[in-house]
Amino acid sequence: MFGYNGKIGYIDLSNNEIEIKNLEEEIAKGYVGGASLSAKLTFDLLSEDDFERLKQDPYDSQNPLIFSTGPLTASIVPSSSRYCVTGISPLTGIWGESTSGGFFPVALRKSGFDAIVIVGKAKTPKLIVIKNGEINIEDAQQIWGSNTRKTIKDIRDKLDDEKLRIACIGKAGENRIRYSCIINDEGRAAGRCGLGALMGDKNLKALAIRGSNKIEYADVDKIKKTVKPIRMAMDQNFGLNFFNHYGTLCYMDMGMVLGDVPHKYFTSTDFKAEKLTGRALKERYPVLNYNCAGCTVACGRTTILEKDGKEIEIDGPEYETTASFGPLCGVLEWEPILECNHICNLEGMDTISAGVSIAFLLYLGEEGLAKDKISPLLKDMSYKDLKFGNSDVMIKLLNQIKNREGIGDLLAEGVKHMAEKLEVDPELAAHVKGLEVPMHDPRAYAIQALAYMICNVGASHEKPDIFNIEGDTAIIPRVKTGDRFNPDGKEKGLVLYWNLTNLWDSSVICNFSHIQQTHLARLLEAATGFKELGNKRKALKAGERGNQLKRLINCMLGISREDDKLPKIVTNVLSSGGAMNVNLDLGDNLEKFYNEAGWDWETGCPTEKKLEELEI
Repeated sequence: MFGYNGKIGYIDLSNNEIEIKNLEEEIAKGYVGGASLSAKLTFDLLSEDDFERLKQDPYDSQNPLIFSTGPLTASIVPSSSRYCVTGISPLTGIWGESTSGGFFPVALRKSGFDAIVIVGKAKTPKLIVIKNGEINIEDAQQIWGSNTRKTIKDIRDKLDDEKLRIACIGKAGENRIRYSCIINDEGRAAGRCGLGALMGDKNLKALAIRGSNKIEYADVDKIKKTVKPIRMAMDQNFGLNFFNHYGTLCYMDMGMVLGDVPHKYFTSTDFKAEKLTGRALKERYPVLNYNCAGCTVACGRTTILEKDGKEIEIDGPEYETTASFGPLCGVLEWEPILECNHICNLEGMDTISAGVSIAFLLYLGEEGLAKDKISPLLKDMSYKDLKFGNSDVMIKLLNQIKNREGIGDLLAEGVKHMAEKLEVDPELAAHVKGLEVPMHDPRAYAIQALAYMICNVGASHEKPDIFNIEGDTAIIPRVKTGDRFNPDGKEKGLVLYWNLTNLWDSSVICNFSHIQQTHLARLLEAATGFKELGNKRKALKAGERGNQLKRLINCMLGISREDDKLPKIVTNVLSSGGAMNVNLDLGDNLEKFYNEAGWDWETGCPTEKKLEELEI
């Protein structure tokens, strides 16, 4: 098979069993790779009884943790050093999916496998090592308890191989923090949905890979010709040039003006954004930029911070992290934000969910809510300390989360569970389907608000990132834009873009590339030789097929139309800021999306007609 390794590795940690199967050509044609391929592998692997058990407990041993790449991963296509990791999320109890860049994706792509499927639970900590197409399960008891940087160093020392690329968990994953993540290359993160907790529950500390397998492509010349205009378009992209200069933090002040940066737990969007821009960071600290393998955008940042007489290298901070531990918590100083960023990278925590969980507690303290339930859980602080802007408390809470100490044990469960345990109004918990709302305020772009509601993983700003299209950062044909506060007539465009972003995540390439549908189809055909994928509409069908299968998986886990909603804390009308006086009433738009997507309004599931059309 052109464009693929053609093999899938199955690992059962309960029995220390390894099985290698061929990737079926029809599955590759229908699901491409990455996110969609993982959904297909998950669906085929789980029985109805498995789904019933997972509905009760996502930590059931049959929950498949899947690492995968696609036919464009680590190719000459710009921004293609990307991999996908999936599972039933310990945080949300539904489909969980995240992607990450760096150099680990190249190793995974060259490992000899298109996907690594991991089930079961090891009795003691384990490490999976893949070299020259061979998979081995090794003991990891000596590195259990180590942070992610030390883990990477220790594995390379243990195996005497500096060229190993490693994806691992830190203390957060070991402690099953519901939003713990998987870290590769010292700071790149598969950040959302808590898949690090699933890894920790399986007693799996890391994957270490040295790949040497060479991928053969169907038409290398066609790939080169197609890539040329894509590179030119990316070089001329104003937004990507800003990323090169300031990283994703280039958006902070622009976002604040638009009312897109949440402040004080989504109750405001007004704050002094100039204190937390990419330029402000570079004026205060030495900041180095770096790129994932083969990428010219180089949006990555390493900040050098001196603390207690020691020089510390911090990967980041990126925009989402800065906004989560910054304005969302009422903090407008760099040092505490950088410290929280570093803790999350070392111990493997999603900075968005961690920041939102802490901000929720500070909001409850400000409002005087649940005092009798919160106070007994507090350690090294009092209820009156729970105020926006209290950076010392923010750092203490984050350290307590990673160790599950005191109230950190509750915060480690995420805002949905926090609201239930503290018996406060569930409409105060900023999440969709259990996944915390990211740092793009729903009131700033109404169509992004609808995207949060329908997204298969919950509130994600990447699946799809339609605010970028609405804000003219990129242009996608047939995706209608206009008045950002009015979603009417944009539902069909949302369906199209939702399917396109899933096709990127199946190819697997970075969202920042914004490769057009026509070019993407040409690349997929040139890589794989599949004529079906060379037709842009049929290629988009592959993206749709993956999305619909994920929704079907969610329906089997109990999701219905009632779960496609936003909480009031992120929809309350604001009296000031760039999204003032916006009243989000998206009921009619949701129904139109259902009609366009082919979902049944009563059940919330894909219709039989849609499933038959896509041959699911």
